[in-house]
Amino acid sequence: MSNIPKIHKKTKNFVSESTFFLFSFYFSTGLRITFAMMTPLALGVLFDQLNFGILASSGALIAGAGDNPGSFKVKLRTQSIGALFYLLLVVISQFLLPYREHVITFGLWVTFCGFFFSMFFIYGARAVSVSTASLFCIVYACSFYHKSIWFNTLGIMSGVLFYGIVSLGLWRIQPYRVIEQRLSEGIKLLSEYTELLLEYINTKEKASFKKNKLKELYSKILEKQEKVHTNQEDIRENLFKLRINAKSFSSKGRRMTMIFSALVDLYEQLISLNIQDDKLIESLKNSHLQADFTQGLLDMKEILEHISWAINIHKKIHRNIEISLLDKFKKRILDLEKYEEESGIEQTEVIHLLKHIRFIFRSFYKQTLIIKSIVNGENANDSNTYQDLDIVKFTREYTYNFSTFKANLNLKSNIFRHALRVSTAILIAYIFCIILNISFFSLLFLTIILILKPVYGNTRTYALRRLQGTLIGASITLVIFLFTRDPYILSIITVLSVLGAYSFLSINYKIGISFVTIFVLLLVYLEHRGGGSLSNLLIRLGGTSIAVVIAFIFSFLFLPTWENKQLPKLIGNLIRNNLDYFSKISFNLVESNNQEMISDTEIKLARKEVLLATSNFSSTFQRIVSEPALSKEYKSTIYSLQTQINLLSTRISSLRTYNFTSNKDIVTELDKKIIALIKELLNGAIIMIQKDQEEIDSEADWKEIDFNLSLKKLSLTTYQLKEIYNLVQQIYSNIKKIKDFKEWKSAEK
Repeated sequence: MSNIPKIHKKTKNFVSESTFFLFSFYFSTGLRITFAMMTPLALGVLFDQLNFGILASSGALIAGAGDNPGSFKVKLRTQSIGALFYLLLVVISQFLLPYREHVITFGLWVTFCGFFFSMFFIYGARAVSVSTASLFCIVYACSFYHKSIWFNTLGIMSGVLFYGIVSLGLWRIQPYRVIEQRLSEGIKLLSEYTELLLEYINTKEKASFKKNKLKELYSKILEKQEKVHTNQEDIRENLFKLRINAKSFSSKGRRMTMIFSALVDLYEQLISLNIQDDKLIESLKNSHLQADFTQGLLDMKEILEHISWAINIHKKIHRNIEISLLDKFKKRILDLEKYEEESGIEQTEVIHLLKHIRFIFRSFYKQTLIIKSIVNGENANDSNTYQDLDIVKFTREYTYNFSTFKANLNLKSNIFRHALRVSTAILIAYIFCIILNISFFSLLFLTIILILKPVYGNTRTYALRRLQGTLIGASITLVIFLFTRDPYILSIITVLSVLGAYSFLSINYKIGISFVTIFVLLLVYLEHRGGGSLSNLLIRLGGTSIAVVIAFIFSFLFLPTWENKQLPKLIGNLIRNNLDYFSKISFNLVESNNQEMISDTEIKLARKEVLLATSNFSSTFQRIVSEPALSKEYKSTIYSLQTQINLLSTRISSLRTYNFTSNKDIVTELDKKIIALIKELLNGAIIMIQKDQEEIDSEADWKEIDFNLSLKKLSLTTYQLKEIYNLVQQIYSNIKKIKDFKEWKSAEK
């Protein structure tokens, strides 16, 4: 009986997650691609033109793979350029197919295409999508059954055109729907992030916690941070560019901008909560606020979940945002201050930590109340909010010029080496198929272009997940064949598999590939009226396995790109971004009465760069762990450094969180001295990374300040600066230590 509440909770969570997924960006993407694919197929069956229907369905899939969210103008331009590539590749590939006695020419052609389109990684994610979709054209060209080149081309391009009409038409109907979905997803990610913080703190509070468990949880927190950063960057690019390009920005567009701005500020409050600070947990225990704090985090999680749901399904937010926790903290702080004054027992550090936590909760409640008022339509002055933010500066301009392509045509470029790996792997696979008279080269080609990534870590991950997904999908298909061969039932399963595939590929590659395997095998079975089901299944498994082996060998042995070589650059950039962020905040802190203060736009731009650099470093570290040539000690030291730099970002955000409120401490000469030393120390760390300089001249001065002598007199601002200063010293020491490792010495400075 005791398990019934747990089962009920799990069931409730499953239903909730499933319902949320049905309203998500990923499911709507899958639904759009499925509709665009299955409509031509159904019409082909209806009018007894199955071959044409299959071609048009394939064209829709190609166009869907090359599609990305964006403004109408961007989507139209991208799809038009993509359609031109698709047309050229389909026509040329058919002219050079092996059965037309162009075996060598076709091999050189696919090798060239593999190289050329792999170079598109230099242009960003949108260009990569188009390049991948373009290479799909070669895969389909190898599988055409009709002998007429123009019949096949017309069928493919009809599907491309149909998908374009569907995609652009839906955008016209609901231009802000994608942004709403991504905002909802972003808030849900923050809810999950808060849940991880709560789990981490609860684990750390236990008397017999395991360090491995804490390390695992912290890795999950960093992984979640990366997802939050990616989500926010996607929203920023789509929403801000939509606003920039629009002749008149609608009221709904302004509300989306306001919610997003509040969302980013809200995230800053969460990351400024330093869960790794042992003194924080100790202070909560000593002040008997531990239970209130954890309950506050739980409330945060539930509030964020509720807001996320409301935005996703267009409902008002009815949940009350209770702020009584602030009164509990305030009362306890006053009691401690009174006790300190009466007894003379030092309580300053505990008081500062409790004040800091209270500021975070207060800022959180403020931002969530803003979002609630916007969603519920209670914000009457929405047109004036955030108007001072120069949104043009928050977007990136992508230049797709040939000079960038040309500049990367050398072995110093990771993308050039990647393109060489892809093209050579394709050529080897092609020769392998020709010599052994293997007919499924298209499957090898497809697998290689999808799993062979610019860096070893990503290739390894995608290769394993593709193998696992293919095996799972093939096993499920085999079970389906054992239970039924009814074409109507199989058709329904095929449609559902297409929907599942293109809903999950972006969020869970293994599950997405499982669905892809199911619908491909079922589609081939239905197309051939039930023939060769087992042989197709074995071909799918065997072809995927061969391609994975080829891709893995080339990623490991042929011009490999080891990401640990990039560590000095990544760490240097991350420290530089943190220094810039700190410099801007500290400038406004010192010059609080000066009219020449740095604008909020510049502060937020600096914060954006810190978050992006942190995300890049975190994701890179996860892949570096899988690289075989690194020692455990090196990985451990890098992990410590990563943790410390991440803490530095949270402490700087803490400084901003407090000093951007109405209550500001007066900046003392001690504060100014600490600020100067922090900047000098961070600059020294950057110089040491770049030039291998072991020390900088003023190191002796860094030890002059004795904080313990004046701890009781420290303001909250000074206390925060002190914590930043101590952390920066640790970072500097760790960089000095890491310079002695052979892996660091062989890396690119």
